[in-house]
Amino acid sequence: MPIPPDPPSGSGNWKPEVYYYTEGPRIEAAFRKYFHRAYPNEEKDTYDLIVCHANVIRYFICRALQLPPEAWLRLSLPHGSITWIVIRPNGRVSLRCFGDTGYMPPEALSV
Repeated sequence: MPIPPDPPSGSGNWKPEVYYYTEGPRIEAAFRKYFHRAYPNEEKDTYDLIVCHANVIRYFICRALQLPPEAWLRLSLPHGSITWIVIRPNGRVSLRCFGDTGYMPPEALSV
């Protein structure tokens, strides 16, 4: 879990507080490593493929779009879905695709 969600989860048996302190800094470090403007010496577009848990992807989306990171639990992603974020050299960020499952047959979808 990246950070405590706001509003908190409605599930009474979900108590991930311990994960916030161990996983939160690691997830934030990954965001800072992979989500940034192009380096000045880059001449071509670059692409990074990140395969991870939906909670991490939701946190990355909030951070990249400069939304409150505590809002990550308000987003929902199907398992195995594709999300595409574009960061332009001028710093403009676009969410091009969120939770796309068009490549999967409907019977394979789950949340």
